[in-house]
Amino acid sequence: MPDRFNSDRSSTTPQIPRPSVLSATANGNDGKHLVIGKAVTIAGKISGCDRLVVEGHVDVTLKEVKFIEVTQSGVFKGDSAVENASIAGTYEGTLKVSGHLEIARTGLVKGNVNYKTIAVASGGQVLGTIESDAN
Repeated sequence: MPDRFNSDRSSTTPQIPRPSVLSATANGNDGKHLVIGKAVTIAGKISGCDRLVVEGHVDVTLKEVKFIEVTQSGVFKGDSAVENASIAGTYEGTLKVSGHLEIARTGLVKGNVNYKTIAVASGGQVLGTIESDAN
């Protein structure tokens, strides 16, 4: 009969993963990242992070954010001026991208869009005003 009550079981106890709802990290190599999890809704201003990942819902104005990623489950409403952006969910508002904008097949961008370079996958949508700053 196996010893089910062995006191040394703590080393083999599986860790239960917790869903990421909101996490922010700042370390020397990775920079500053903010992840808005699927179950999170945020309104206001976000500034000073290198990378913003939106899995939930945000209604914000971005300042000093280098990269925004809106995942397939993410919804972003507001204004932003970023270096690069990747949209697989929904983005509504003004989006100014000084570098590359990528819209996935599940991506929907509504509003005023300004970009240097763009890639739109088959199925991706842009509704509104779109303007290139490529020189």
